[in-house]
Amino acid sequence: MDLNKFQTLDIILVCGLPGSGKSVFSRQFFANSGRDRVNRKEIQRLLYEMLHFGKRWTEQEFDAVDEHLVKHVERKIIEQLLQSGQKVLVDNTSVSESSRKAYVGIAQQMHRTIGAIFLHIPPATCLQRNREREDSVPERVISNLAAAIDLPRTEEGFKEVLVLKDY
Repeated sequence: MDLNKFQTLDIILVCGLPGSGKSVFSRQFFANSGRDRVNRKEIQRLLYEMLHFGKRWTEQEFDAVDEHLVKHVERKIIEQLLQSGQKVLVDNTSVSESSRKAYVGIAQQMHRTIGAIFLHIPPATCLQRNREREDSVPERVISNLAAAIDLPRTEEGFKEVLVLKDY
């Protein structure tokens, strides 16, 4: 696994099913790279807890209506980091081409480079890891996302693409 070609990119999108190890992978290989990490699940949690006077957020609290606000905040954070010269790591599921378009669009609009690392881990492994989490994702979410997997390709606008089948 050669991650050197990703180090020069402005944006790295680490994607895969919930439980595939995206956050662990990101921490292991990019924690000391000088990149800022953006994670939509953490934005969901922060916004929920802020708007609900500190009530603890769980996956079951997710409301699709709030997703528009979460995406807007995520986009603004990424744009601000890039404008200030930071390199960004986006840690998000993004299993389909359509779910990655916004990130490619930001990169193109801001004349920045972007790459995708997809952790293509078997759904059974992701489901098992998910069961061991403190705040697990509903299993139907993982099953639905697994059925929608569309591996990233350079034709989408990525300068580099890496698909890892075991992590």
